[in-house]
Amino acid sequence: MKGNVIRDEDSFACALQALDRCDFAAAEAAFCGLLAEQSRGARDRAFLLNKRGVARIGLGRRELAQGDFEEALRNDPCHAPALTNLGNLLLEDGDADAAIASYERAIRADAQYPIAHLNLSVAYKRVGRRAEAVRELRLAQRLERPATASNFWRRARPR
Repeated sequence: MKGNVIRDEDSFACALQALDRCDFAAAEAAFCGLLAEQSRGARDRAFLLNKRGVARIGLGRRELAQGDFEEALRNDPCHAPALTNLGNLLLEDGDADAAIASYERAIRADAQYPIAHLNLSVAYKRVGRRAEAVRELRLAQRLERPATASNFWRRARPR
């Protein structure tokens, strides 16, 4: 840090670190500060709004979080994390079919986003679509940890 000026990258790193350590109030404040800057592009705003929504979920501010996820999608209609988070809210409300639609939309937006596949697996299981649930779970696992020869042998070796 140079002088008393906090560079944008420092603010961004601090916001993410606060979120990682579950300091949701600090994360929310940091993301609000970053969002106040007018020079943000639509995709950057979508990313920041989604992260602020995650912080707000941690604070129990569900309605504000939902608003953040929806605003993120107005900035970037294909932002898979926001689509996935909206699906999570729908699933929590007991609307598994709408949650499935949201997760499937997230996967269409980014087929390599493992969290959408994992959550789709949970939703499929909830509605009794077990074979599809298993398929999505396996796909999520492959995406999360790409198979390499060294990983395979490390897992396959008896302990």
